[in-house]
Amino acid sequence: MANSPSSPSPSPGQFLLALLTAVHELTGRRPPPTWTHVDKVQTKLGTDNRDALDAAIRLAVARRWLRSDGDPPVSITLTGDGVKFLAVAKPT
Repeated sequence: MANSPSSPSPSPGQFLLALLTAVHELTGRRPPPTWTHVDKVQTKLGTDNRDALDAAIRLAVARRWLRSDGDPPVSITLTGDGVKFLAVAKPT
């Protein structure tokens, strides 16, 4: 999701969904709690906007879709609710 002048920025909802999907993929789709480093998620998303990433993580934690460790977050994991949300938002 690297932003270039010719590509529009994703909406906050799209970015949040991309974040949850990236965590799910980086953890090998294993059941929670399977942790991954935020740096790996940032690389997978292709963004260098760490502030936006941290804000999305805080929102996902508030909605109980993610758990995080550290402030700012260093590691994150999906919750059971996060996995359920992904199943509804992105049926496979």
